[in-house]
Amino acid sequence: MHSEIVFMFSGQGSQYNKMGLELFGKQPVFRQSMERLDRIVHQLTGKSVIEELYQNSRGKGASFENIIFSHPAIFMVQYALAETLEAEGITPRYTLGVSLGEYVALAVAKVLTPEQVLELIVTQVRLLEYTCDNGAMIAVLDHVQLYHRNAELNTRSELIAVNFDKHFTIACRSGHTGEIQQFLRAQGVASLRLPVNYAFHSSCIDELEKPYRTYMQKIDYKTPAPGVTLVSAMTGGKVQTVDESFLWDVVRKPMNFRTALEGLTAGGPRLLLDLSPSGTLENFSKYILGKPLAHKVRSVITPMASELKKLNEIVNDTLEV
Repeated sequence: MHSEIVFMFSGQGSQYNKMGLELFGKQPVFRQSMERLDRIVHQLTGKSVIEELYQNSRGKGASFENIIFSHPAIFMVQYALAETLEAEGITPRYTLGVSLGEYVALAVAKVLTPEQVLELIVTQVRLLEYTCDNGAMIAVLDHVQLYHRNAELNTRSELIAVNFDKHFTIACRSGHTGEIQQFLRAQGVASLRLPVNYAFHSSCIDELEKPYRTYMQKIDYKTPAPGVTLVSAMTGGKVQTVDESFLWDVVRKPMNFRTALEGLTAGGPRLLLDLSPSGTLENFSKYILGKPLAHKVRSVITPMASELKKLNEIVNDTLEV
């Protein structure tokens, strides 16, 4: 029995300077897709993501935090990689998105066009900057009981994801970030503040809801393309209906990647392709699924490069099956 292919897409926190640079330089389909998407962003904002992402003097892997650029860039890189794989004959049976990655999943499944998604993303950023204070998201490398047992965490932040047994994510207002990080250091617990200045998936962004939902009500949502099933890390399962309520919940509610992944892999052989810029979902998946299924998870883009080599290996291995 052949493995059904899952395209997985990540959100804020997975981005970095010059992500996808090797593919942009050497893979024609990827480059053309990025340039086409960049023209759409330029029409919406007057700014070029490609210039900001690739044409700078900062090193590869440096922080890429400005949400005006990082939000569309996260979509562009993953969507361009999906188009690159599809041009090679590799098409998904399932699309699984996490947070902003759900928007990529919707575009790949043809529920929304890339133009619609980029307008959604640009509008979200504009409204965020107008309605919401800055915040933070922090990945914590410990059991989630640490959060529940300590008021230093559970009264100053909100739990927005349990990624696997010793990895969870919290969101907080900017004023609490230093206290939380100091507490975690005192406990000897490793943590990482994600490169984003808003506390997505928490009450910190509630002021965004009314104007954003009003905008999203005007959008024409299609059903997924034949043969493609949408899976959501927000609902933890398959998606039946996409509307403004679903898209708002994707931004506001906690992420549940683990449940979504376990449900998917229980249904038969799956080849999980992490199309994120960092390989984060590949790592999460291997921790969640364990060694027996670890070889069924692959990624292309990581800060360690070898992007073209990994892409070609996936293409060769998949098409030989």
